Amino acid sequence: MQLVRPGQCVDLYYPDPQTAKKACFRTSQNTRYVQTFNNLSGGSNVFTIPPNNGVSDIILSLGLPIGGSSAWPTTTGLGVGRGWAYQLIKQISFRYGGSSQYFMTGQQVMQAVLSQAVDGTSRDALLSLGGSYTDAAGTAPANFTTQQLGYVWLPLPHTIPSSVGKLPPIPSDLLTQQIQVTVELYPLSSIFSIGSTGSTANVPASLAIGQFALQQVLLENQGDALARRVDMTSHALAFPVTFRQQEATIQLNGGASITPSTAGLQTVSMTGFRSGEVKEIHAWLTADSANTPAPAVSTAQNPFAWYSPQNIQMLYAGEVYARGDYGSMALWNLVNGRMPQQANDVLVSVGATTSATASADSWVVLPFGQSYAPETAHSMYVSGKPITNGIVNLQFTIPTNAPVSTYTLRLSYIYNSVLSFSQGTCDYVF
Repeated sequence: MQLVRPGQCVDLYYPDPQTAKKACFRTSQNTRYVQTFNNLSGGSNVFTIPPNNGVSDIILSLGLPIGGSSAWPTTTGLGVGRGWAYQLIKQISFRYGGSSQYFMTGQQVMQAVLSQAVDGTSRDALLSLGGSYTDAAGTAPANFTTQQLGYVWLPLPHTIPSSVGKLPPIPSDLLTQQIQVTVELYPLSSIFSIGSTGSTANVPASLAIGQFALQQVLLENQGDALARRVDMTSHALAFPVTFRQQEATIQLNGGASITPSTAGLQTVSMTGFRSGEVKEIHAWLTADSANTPAPAVSTAQNPFAWYSPQNIQMLYAGEVYARGDYGSMALWNLVNGRMPQQANDVLVSVGATTSATASADSWVVLPFGQSYAPETAHSMYVSGKPITNGIVNLQFTIPTNAPVSTYTLRLSYIYNSVLSFSQGTCDYVF
């Protein structure tokens, strides 16, 4: 075996550089930098981070007013679903120094968060920490007389919601311009399901709490900073990231209602690909009836009631790259990843008041590149597929357990990318 097996000789008896690693530079970490929202009733809130230290994760902390207070005198007939803080997000945008500005929709933010979790327990926790299901009739603390809080982790290109596979922080000390993250919120009323005993007039007008919080990594000796050791006007630092193009949506059946059990095969063309290597495509279906644009009495809000396309085939230039007949894509995603592509959620329904039943939000991952998941912060490049003619075809059926409704197919294109830092700024290389 020593002669024929490939591999590098590693000493497993004595400590060895191959089995023991150490950080080159001493650092510390803190979460002391926070900024309060300037708009708690909806609209845009901008978080600016000065170029100084390593920029790691960003979270939002959102809080509803306490029911029975002057801001919210009655909560009769009202309820909010699990992950309501994510439901509030219309879109986010981000810019690193002088880089281009890119956007992600609220649906895409939630799907990006769940798809990057390292196991099923943390995936469910990320959703439930985004806000618990709450209604007026519940027993405290599951009602509005106790302040309800929701926490959102923002899936920026350089972040991972775990220490497993976490990338180094963005070295903002190499920038001369600030990092900017913008979060645009729907009106607070958009997250409320309202039973027949409730009223839209009962819904509070604004949040009680809204805050950005940043996790930073600081060098203990600023002399270790790269810009002080290397001439960055003639050199560049390549920082590998995962880039998610802004969500693409396709209305099925021309916007007409679909009965899933008789709808048959759906065929769509996916367009809008940018130049670069597509690693994979994430796809999920939403029933438009699950989320109305404005709240009304006897309506339920379930924007994250996601359904996986079934009997799916993804073709590029006539060649099949992903195929999962009879729902088998769920198993392909499991053996090529860490866990099933779904999260445990609740489905809100309305009567006189609101109630909830257990459900699962699911999606499918359609890969172009070989499957590989690095276990450390060191990146591993696996090539994707350049989509040179810009069109990928998708064939699928709608799962029969979905409701009769109009449907939207939602798509997130995932690319290989690198942030290149030089001359006080940075931009993406695809």
